[in-house]
Amino acid sequence: MSSSLTNHSPVAIAAVRSKAGPAAADLDDPFVDKFLSARGGAVDKAAQMLTAHLEWRAQNSVDTVMQEYFGATSSRPDIHELYSAGFYGNDRAGNPVYVERPGKSNVAEAFAKLGEPFMVRWHICTMETGRDLYRTKKAQGVVTVIDATGIGMGHISKAALSFFRKVSAMDQDNYPEHLVTSIIINAGMIAKNGWKMLSPFMDTRTKAKFHILGSDYHETLHSLVPKESLPAFLGGTRADGDCLRIFGAAAP
Repeated sequence: MSSSLTNHSPVAIAAVRSKAGPAAADLDDPFVDKFLSARGGAVDKAAQMLTAHLEWRAQNSVDTVMQEYFGATSSRPDIHELYSAGFYGNDRAGNPVYVERPGKSNVAEAFAKLGEPFMVRWHICTMETGRDLYRTKKAQGVVTVIDATGIGMGHISKAALSFFRKVSAMDQDNYPEHLVTSIIINAGMIAKNGWKMLSPFMDTRTKAKFHILGSDYHETLHSLVPKESLPAFLGGTRADGDCLRIFGAAAP
């Protein structure tokens, strides 16, 4: 992999890998480097973080989450029909672009019918999918675009806040430097107030990667992501259905 995907010396990366033990032996340099970045280059702290991450993966069977089925069954609806999200093309640097439309999603029904544990599991699957995409592309990470059109008070419920707290902590512990940048567009007053409620759960490094924009987002967004990598509702030329939006295994 290109050295441009790492920010620390090979010696420091090797030291982290060694201190994290046998489970880290086959991890590539860019993967290990992200843990160093998250801990300010401190080898011992990065090794501790990586060790905890590997233990978390084993305890939660994360290596097989992308083989699980998250669609509809006789006892539950399809999460993909309730929550609008998917990976479209790449930004101008080659990073995969993940688009969410929470205001167009039935968030209340998702939590009521699927429950928080299922939603967290699905979130892990989306994170693993993103990580798999950017590592395959030899890119830095994921760019997210969150279209806040339609967000109301019902989207900022107690269940949603509890979910966000959990996944924020989980992502920061286990997916360091996964996010390249995040652009929240069409942010009205409710979305901006929601951001004020949610952002304290993020660390300073992650929070700095978010950009909150109103309806005049096109120039900023299109300078980062070419139109051919964006759907029409974001001013792009890509067909809305031309994206990876079914996460996990196909229907049995």
